[in-house]
Amino acid sequence: MTAPASNYSRYKMLSFLLFLAAFYLSFYFSLNFNPFSDDQTFLEAATSGTPLLQYLSERYYTWTGRIAIESIMFLTIATPSLWKLAIPTFLLLAAYSTWKSFLSDKIDYNHGIPLCLFFLLLINPAILGTTVFYVTGFYNYLLPISCGLFATAIFIRPKNFSTVEKFIAIPLAFIASQSEQVGISMIGAFTAFLIWDHKNLITFRVTLYLVVSAGFTLLITAPGNYLRLASEVLYMPEFKDYSFLRKVLTGFDVFNAHYVDPGNLYPKAIALLLVLLSIGKNFAFKRTALILLMCGAFQGGIFSYIFLTGDNEYYSIRYLSSGFGLAYFSSYTLSITSLISMIYIMRKTLNASSAFYLGALLVLLHTGATTIVGLSPTAYESGSRVLLTGDIISLVLICLLLKNTIECYSNRISKLPKIC
Repeated sequence: MTAPASNYSRYKMLSFLLFLAAFYLSFYFSLNFNPFSDDQTFLEAATSGTPLLQYLSERYYTWTGRIAIESIMFLTIATPSLWKLAIPTFLLLAAYSTWKSFLSDKIDYNHGIPLCLFFLLLINPAILGTTVFYVTGFYNYLLPISCGLFATAIFIRPKNFSTVEKFIAIPLAFIASQSEQVGISMIGAFTAFLIWDHKNLITFRVTLYLVVSAGFTLLITAPGNYLRLASEVLYMPEFKDYSFLRKVLTGFDVFNAHYVDPGNLYPKAIALLLVLLSIGKNFAFKRTALILLMCGAFQGGIFSYIFLTGDNEYYSIRYLSSGFGLAYFSSYTLSITSLISMIYIMRKTLNASSAFYLGALLVLLHTGATTIVGLSPTAYESGSRVLLTGDIISLVLICLLLKNTIECYSNRISKLPKIC
């Protein structure tokens, strides 16, 4: 390595280390317990002197099957320095996973990882406030989601990662499977990629698949799930009479409210990237697809006086029997046509079929991971925290589209006549 190249490499490393130091310090000195919340409840449980196995057994039989997550929380929540360092670490893990999967061959780590981290922190502050800047929210949401993203990135693109990272992915995959939304998303993604590519590192992939399946089975078969369901039905007394379709529509209602939220920047970013990819390409129904895509993604701002979706639950599907809900179903139509247009435009603009299949899968996983909250009577009471999984999936889609946009315009620039 020449002297200038060596100096540049050291400069990159130094600038990245300074960034990391500032990032960790900002979190370390800003994160605190919320004294009137679950933070205090779990802190008291962890410091009560109850043995770990007794605590986990009680939780398993009376409330939840999240054994791995509950163990980590029980052992670490009483030591603030641990979770103050863990929260930025798992944010960086999510950013690293997306950069390594899609942008590592386009953007150096000292720019690419901060860029992905910036995209991650563009998530609606209401969501970040309950999943990142809230201690128990970190354990139950950011922790499994980041672990799941890392394990899934390795499962999809194993050649991009080292052998050490593959070994680390196995326990992290088990932790991730202890979250309902993350577990079902991982199983869906793993199944799809085993079908598409069943020859590449099949032993490792099957091992990871079995680990996730075992952890997810442990989660959903816990006896405490049924006791919790019985206690939470008070939030939606009519839930026990809902058909499966009605529950799915309730979940889609939650997804749609987030999709059209003016504060949700991800659908807008996806739409704009697809517009950039569409420039200079001609295909059938191009204009119609782009209009439907943009109208659906921006409807919360354009039609806010019609689609009162965010804070006005009176127009929710829960009150459809009262004769209200037309505005919501009009919004559903725009959102569904927008998602269909999104997939169609990707089919016409992404050069590699593998990129299209992955993009379409991400759209479906985002929709499904949020819609499944309708299977719980707390669909409307859980708040914005249940939206993080879908947003992280959208982040992956944004990075995929950004990679293809960079490639597209790099090729166009390389074909321009050179001026001496």
